[in-house]
Amino acid sequence: MTADSSRRTVQWGVLIGLAVRPLPKARNVTDAVLYACHLQTSKRLKASVVYRDSDTENWRRWIDETPVPTQLALDLYDKEAQ
Repeated sequence: MTADSSRRTVQWGVLIGLAVRPLPKARNVTDAVLYACHLQTSKRLKASVVYRDSDTENWRRWIDETPVPTQLALDLYDKEAQ
């Protein structure tokens, strides 16, 4: 984290169907979009970039900030990954 403590950490993910796949290594929207584009071209999936500012907030689509009701799906995915 930078010296500016007022700056919030953004969590990035990709919405595929009704599930959100977390992108813990994505540092910014560019990383997330590149990953989503790779999914669309290699597996012919429709993927949308989503983000949230904390674990307590809902996911939102990056392009239009529409809320995405899939927080539970991501939290379960994180627990399975551990």
